[in-house]
Amino acid sequence: MSRSAATKSASGTRVITICGIPNSGKTTIFNAITGLRQSVANYPGVTVEKVTGKFTIATTKTEEYTLIDIPGTYSLTPFSPDERIATAALCGLIDGEKLSDAIVCVVDATNLERGLSFIFQILQIGRPVVVALNMIDLAKRQGLQIDVKALSKAIGGIPVVPLVATEGTGIASLKAEMARATNAAAPPSGGFYDESVEQLLGRMSQVSGNGHRHRAELLRSIFDEPEKSSNNGGGLHSLDEIIKEGRAALIKKHGSLSLALNARLGKRATEIAENSITRFEARDETISDTIDKYLLHPLLGPLVLAAVMVFMFQAIFSWAEPLMNGVDYLFGQLSILVGSFMAEGPLRSLLTNGIIGGVGSVIIFLPQIVILFLFISVLEDSGYLARAAFMVDKMFHWCGLSGKSFIPLLTSYACAIPGIMATRTIEDRKLRLITIMVAPLMTCSARLPIYAIMIAAFIPYQIVLGVFNLQGLVLTALYMLGLIVAIGVSFALKTIIKSEQSTFMMEMPSYKMPTLRSVGTRVLGRTKSFLKRAGTLIAAITIVIWALSYYPRSDDISAEYAAQYEAVIQDNHYEENRSRISHQEAGAHLTNSYFGRLGRVIEPLFEPLGWDWKITLAALASFPAREVVVATLGTIYNLGSETNQESSSLVSKLRGAVWDHGDKIGQPVFSPAVAISIMVFFALCCQCGATLVTVKQETGKMRYPVFVFVYMTTLAYVGSWLVYKIFDGIGL
Repeated sequence: MSRSAATKSASGTRVITICGIPNSGKTTIFNAITGLRQSVANYPGVTVEKVTGKFTIATTKTEEYTLIDIPGTYSLTPFSPDERIATAALCGLIDGEKLSDAIVCVVDATNLERGLSFIFQILQIGRPVVVALNMIDLAKRQGLQIDVKALSKAIGGIPVVPLVATEGTGIASLKAEMARATNAAAPPSGGFYDESVEQLLGRMSQVSGNGHRHRAELLRSIFDEPEKSSNNGGGLHSLDEIIKEGRAALIKKHGSLSLALNARLGKRATEIAENSITRFEARDETISDTIDKYLLHPLLGPLVLAAVMVFMFQAIFSWAEPLMNGVDYLFGQLSILVGSFMAEGPLRSLLTNGIIGGVGSVIIFLPQIVILFLFISVLEDSGYLARAAFMVDKMFHWCGLSGKSFIPLLTSYACAIPGIMATRTIEDRKLRLITIMVAPLMTCSARLPIYAIMIAAFIPYQIVLGVFNLQGLVLTALYMLGLIVAIGVSFALKTIIKSEQSTFMMEMPSYKMPTLRSVGTRVLGRTKSFLKRAGTLIAAITIVIWALSYYPRSDDISAEYAAQYEAVIQDNHYEENRSRISHQEAGAHLTNSYFGRLGRVIEPLFEPLGWDWKITLAALASFPAREVVVATLGTIYNLGSETNQESSSLVSKLRGAVWDHGDKIGQPVFSPAVAISIMVFFALCCQCGATLVTVKQETGKMRYPVFVFVYMTTLAYVGSWLVYKIFDGIGL
């Protein structure tokens, strides 16, 4: 544990941490300061993301500063797992992490009283502090005029910088104050709490080593379990006894530890807020109040939310199509270009069909993923996401979830991993566990590739009711399928895991116009993360799949088809026959490959779903990452094919695929019924090793990821079999 005072790093870079209550605009400020100079890593030993950015100031551009953004928290005495890690990082209590040179505390100007309580707690860390008073424009609209100088003086001379972060107003001044703070002395931290709390802190400080532990850490120890406070070398038993006795005394005097902490803290915050604010007549209703009349209406609100979701899913499919066609064309041309410089052989096949074709078949869906990230970022920055959580709480409560489950579940539409990590904000452990169990059922961006390829190939472009695109409706139905099944599963889990169903509480931020900079930074960061996966894990798996599909190379098969080439060389339709023979040879080599042999063995297990061995192997190969299923299909169906734009189209390959053995030989492999069967399977299965690893990390027990994999795979198989039988039975 690091408890020493912060110092410059070896490179001389000053480190500043930015913190704040959720919905105070902390991340918007972070993005405005650092721009695109950001990196994401995990804190040592945990899966909480540590977002770091770099910046300079106009007066000293030669000196670079590091800014660390931690998750939002309401206090330094945390209740949820996410708050616990955030406050530990802020206080320098994570192994390998030191205290920052300064701290920026972001406060919502429309809720100054609560912000002041948080500031007083931050002062206990013993580092220089700068207050970023955000949303000052919204405060004025509500009839609040804040005297910044009086406020700064009342809290001990701490710099207070008024901001309108969404417009960039005040950012330059804030950066200058941040730079000055790194060389400033820490403001006074004593006298903020009730006399009984101050006395206990004094005794703890003496026993823990003459003040080597800062007051914020000592306060955390009071609220932690006794065994968690024994972490300071000498005098441990004595310190634990003091904490135990002190807790009992505080509870006896105040009724609870929480009341003891906030008794004087809240009173002082109220006094300073009242003395710093001049209230003048404002409109009876703010713009946010007016909008909420409609968006939070019991009947209209859910309809608007449903319309937003439908519009988002329609846009994901429709808007991205031209861009996807462009990406497909570019990778097709690249494959042709590379192939034209190489002789026929394994290296050419690896580059054109394995690497370029495999990675390209995933990159083609990047436009759809970007659009999904764009919608989530806009909803989050505008303030509507919190309202959606509020409305969903009423709909989710009966099935074992709450409004706090909505944001993790919505985040899981982009990726289940951050969605599962977002459950740390849920205080009720059992409710959090249920949310983790169902989060992988949300249709994440990794499922988009298989949806898109199957819809494009087998669902006709058709306008329904004069407005909707049938392909978009199918995509929407697949997204809703995951949500509906998740509700059913959570209801079942509710009967097994008895949840305490804690009260749903969430602050409603004022509506704000999302800025291009903030939204763009978020979308770019998430897109880079996806591309990193496509360029590493997916590429590696694609190469492995190619190798298993290419080897062993049979000399007998090559000799057999060489004779057929020779037989038609004088034929008038040589090119046509040569193409036909080439495809037959590729099919023969693929059937003989390691991949083909394995597929034959396990095909009977999946044939009831309408799948042949190629589809089966593509599904199995996609376990490390769902996106790989398209890369696998591309690799399988491109082996031995001629590298021109028409024959390299995966859609054409799937439409033309036929059974090459058994009773169905010569019949088409794919049909709308088979396509729907595949999509339902991927909508419900847990084809993502990284998600299961995250479940293990977040729950701490192996039985939970095992349970997730088993129940989701079972649901996927049964659901896929059922829809195949239904749609095949009606002739689709």
